[in-house]
Amino acid sequence: MQSKQSMGLLSFISLIVGLIFLGVYITTGNSFIDDNITMLLGFTFLILSFVLSLFSKKDKLGRVSLYVFPILVVIYLLFFGVMSLFWNTP
Repeated sequence: MQSKQSMGLLSFISLIVGLIFLGVYITTGNSFIDDNITMLLGFTFLILSFVLSLFSKKDKLGRVSLYVFPILVVIYLLFFGVMSLFWNTP
C-alpha cells in the first residue's frame, strides 16, 4: 500500500514538473532557455507521470495524474490544430 502511495505522489510531482516546463515553454518564447529543451522535458515528465499513474490507479494523487494527462493532450492538440488553421491560410 505504501508503494502505491509513493508512486502516486511521484506521479503527481512529475505532473507538476511537466506543467512547469510546458509553462516555461509557452511563456519564455526562446528568450533564455531553448524551446526544444523545455518542450521535450515537459512532455517527458508528463508521459512519465501518466505511466506512473497507471500503476497507482487506486491512489488519489495517481488518479489526478491519470485524468489530467488526457485532458492536457486534447487541449494541446486543439491549440496547435486551431493555430495551424490560422497560420496556414492562403
